[in-house]
Amino acid sequence: MKILTAAELELTCAVAGYAPMDVNKFSVVDRRYALPTSDFLAGAFSAALWSFQSFFDVLRWSEEANDCDDFARLAAAFGQILHYLTPNRPPATALAIGELWYVQDAGGGHAINIAVCGPDASDVVCYEPQTRQVVKLSDQEKSQIHAIRF
Repeated sequence: MKILTAAELELTCAVAGYAPMDVNKFSVVDRRYALPTSDFLAGAFSAALWSFQSFFDVLRWSEEANDCDDFARLAAAFGQILHYLTPNRPPATALAIGELWYVQDAGGGHAINIAVCGPDASDVVCYEPQTRQVVKLSDQEKSQIHAIRF
């Protein structure tokens, strides 16, 4: 499993065009990050997240009570739980799955997840936790990022 420092993770996101309009809204709170693969996100992670959401009956969107930011927060925390429980995981690492808030092309704010799956700009992916799919943001949406938290 590849590892990035906090500074490397932040730089990789910025080079890929994922930087909040206000630099003070980019929070990288751990020192080292283990990098998931995009196959993990689309496969095992999505399946496990769906099972977890089903078990606790939190698959349905509900205005303010269980909306996009709640889905993104749960997915990021759930990813970290899976990482913590992974045998032989790299010591003293968090998983590089975070939360991202932005303005959609269709209008309106939205929250999804961002994951750094490698050291290159092309390795930064977005994940829609409501549909459990890897998604792409447009250049316009990238320019309208309000906050990122890892």
